[in-house]
Amino acid sequence: MGNQPGKSLGGRLTKKDIERLQRRFNRLANTSGKVSISAFESMVELGGNPFIPRIFKLFDESGDGTLSLEEFTRALEYFGQLDIEEEQYKFAFRIYDEDKDGLISSEELFNVLQTLLGNTYPDAQLEQVVHNTMSEFDRDGDNKLDMDEFKALLSREDLANKFSMSM
Repeated sequence: MGNQPGKSLGGRLTKKDIERLQRRFNRLANTSGKVSISAFESMVELGGNPFIPRIFKLFDESGDGTLSLEEFTRALEYFGQLDIEEEQYKFAFRIYDEDKDGLISSEELFNVLQTLLGNTYPDAQLEQVVHNTMSEFDRDGDNKLDMDEFKALLSREDLANKFSMSM
């Protein structure tokens, strides 16, 4: 990885931290040396985060439903850079933007709400929330949120709460 011992990655993860997490990866890995999403979802540290499948998919570059050590390490290095507010917004945007077209549609926003809230609210109520959100934050009226509109939707406190990481 080319980092000096103890050198911080993005202000959060040191080389020693990554080595420790790589050992954890090895304990979770199956015989092929890869970790499945179910192994990640079972990790107590992730606390049943409903976005784990989406985040996992972002880093599963091979698309095989598992993370190799290389993919896992790249993910950790990426998370180490999330102490920069702009990077937090970009990462959150990637989670919401399922089709990767650079815009968050009302359908994608609805899907995120469903992921977060499950069956707590009826679809009609979630659709109303999406409609109200789009009405308030979609400045150009295209029924999609671009990065600037998305940033207006999320507060800095939202980012701070969602991107804290404990090891």
